[in-house]
Amino acid sequence: MKPSQVNKLYSKLTPHEQAALVIEAAARLDESEANAIIEQIERKHYLAAHSDYTQRIHALTALIGQYGIEYFKIRTLMLLSCEYADRGNQQADEVALRFLAKCVALELAIVEVCNRLKVDVKSIKTMAGCPDDDVKPEVLEQADLALVKQYADMFLGFANL
Repeated sequence: MKPSQVNKLYSKLTPHEQAALVIEAAARLDESEANAIIEQIERKHYLAAHSDYTQRIHALTALIGQYGIEYFKIRTLMLLSCEYADRGNQQADEVALRFLAKCVALELAIVEVCNRLKVDVKSIKTMAGCPDDDVKPEVLEQADLALVKQYADMFLGFANL
């Protein structure tokens, strides 16, 4: 098939089909096919929200998602460790305490990041489906600062700071 015929076929595909084919071409490392498909994508002009707003709202959405994932992952692992500890597993006590330390560090990190971003931490937690009152302020003072930095850096990476 001639390149012009292939391009005509690509131009008749829906945007979803074009996107799927670009991913397939990229996975095969076929840059020429990916570029051929991309060249056939219909171009449009849009009125859109300010790009700074759009970038920030996407970053905050990613932050919300990552915070929720980390929160529930750590809490689940901590609760499972506590369950094993209750059944007499000596090693599970240490593991549960490590996950508790991660929970506390995660909470302090999200508070610090939200303060830096000037975003209400309760709103972020609510959007992530997480409670906003499960860690008392006096417990946050005992957080492992290395873990706090690790989580804060991860969260700030989503916010592009």
